[in-house]
Amino acid sequence: MIKLDHLGQFYSAANCEKNPGTFGIGVHLNEDLIPELLQRAANDLMRRLPHLNTQEYRGFLHYFHKMRNGPIKIEKQGRAVPCRHFKKGGPLLRIIYGRRHFALVVLHSVCDGRSLAMAASSLLIRYCELLAINVNKSGFIDCAGRGRAAETEDAYARHADMRKSKSEKGRDVYIPAHRAAAPRIYTYKFDLRGIKPRAKALGMTISEYILAHIFREFARQRAKEGGKKAITCSIPIDCRAFFPSDSLKCFVTHKIIKMPETWGFAGMARGIKKQFAEITPDYIQNNISEMEQMIRLGNFVPLFIKKWIIRGIGRGATAGCSTAFSNLGLIQLPEEIRGKVSMYTFMLGAEAGMPYQFACVATGDVLTLTATVAAKDIGIVRRICRSLGAREDCYENSK
Repeated sequence: MIKLDHLGQFYSAANCEKNPGTFGIGVHLNEDLIPELLQRAANDLMRRLPHLNTQEYRGFLHYFHKMRNGPIKIEKQGRAVPCRHFKKGGPLLRIIYGRRHFALVVLHSVCDGRSLAMAASSLLIRYCELLAINVNKSGFIDCAGRGRAAETEDAYARHADMRKSKSEKGRDVYIPAHRAAAPRIYTYKFDLRGIKPRAKALGMTISEYILAHIFREFARQRAKEGGKKAITCSIPIDCRAFFPSDSLKCFVTHKIIKMPETWGFAGMARGIKKQFAEITPDYIQNNISEMEQMIRLGNFVPLFIKKWIIRGIGRGATAGCSTAFSNLGLIQLPEEIRGKVSMYTFMLGAEAGMPYQFACVATGDVLTLTATVAAKDIGIVRRICRSLGAREDCYENSK
C-alpha cells in the first residue's frame, strides 16, 4: 500500500458528489479507434505504471492506495466524461472511449495533470505500436520498460522546508449570479497560430492572455450585476519546473491571481504579468512547506476527525476564488504519430462554489479550451471563447 502525500490526503477526504476531485485528459483521433487494441495497450500501460491501477484504502490515521488485482477494463461511453465522484472500493482511474477518441479520468489523489497527460500520450504510443507503427518513445513511458522508484516518490516531502511556511489568505470574492445545474463540460477549438502572436504582441504567455479574457468577461458580468467584490482565479502550478522530480504522482501547488481593476486590456496584461512573476522557487517552497506542515501536525489525529478538518480547509481555499484556470501547455508527440491525432482535451471535474472553471491544452496547431459549467447559463463561456477567436461551434462532453 502507498501512503498518500498531502494533496492526495486532501482529495481523498474531499471526494464527494459536490466535490468529485476528478479530471481527465482526452485524446482525439483522425481515424476510427479499435477497442481491442486500446484494451491491450491499457493492460500494458497498467503493468508498467501499477500505481495508476489502484483503489482507496482508509486507515485509522491516513488514506492509502492499494494496487488492484485485475486490469482496468475500458468503457464505451461516447463523448461523456464523468463529473461524478468515484465510488468506494472501485478503481480510481477510468479509461473511456468513443468512435474516435479515448480519455483517462482520474481522482486527483492518484496524480496531477502533467502525469496524466504523460500516461495518456504513452497509452496512445502503445496503441500505435500495436497498429504496427514504429514509434520513437524517447521522453515517454515505454510499456516494455521497468518501473523506477523515483516515479512514485512523495516529491512534496522531499522538497518541503519546515522553516518556510507562509500561506495566502482567502478573500471575499465575486461569484457570477447563476442557477445551479448538473455539471457539463464544453470544449472549444482554437488555432494556436492565431492566439500565439496576439499574446506575444502584448508580451504575455498563452496562460496570461487567456486569463485576461476570462477576467474581462467576469468583470463585465459583475458590472451588469452591480457587484464590487474582487475577481480571483486559482492557477495550478507544476512544481517540477522549479524542483526537478521524476514523480508521476501529484506535484502541484497553486497561485491565486487577482484581476487588476482596469478596463484597459494593456493594463490588465501588466497586472496579470506582475502577479505571475511572483511565482518563484521561494513561493513554491512556501506553499509546499505550509501544506506539508499541516499534514504532519495531523499525523496522529484519527482519520474520521481529520477528514472534516481537511474538507474545511478545502472549502476555505475554494471560497477565495471566483474561478479556476489550468493550462497543461503544448504536448509534443513523436513525429511518427502526429498525423493520427486531431487534438487533446483537458477537463476539470466540478467544484462546489465555482459555477465556471476552465482548462486548456495544445498539441500541434490546435489549442482546446474546456469549460466545466455547473450553472444553467453558459453565456459567459461563449463570450470568453468568442473574444479569443473560437468558432461558434463547440461540443458538450457530458450530458
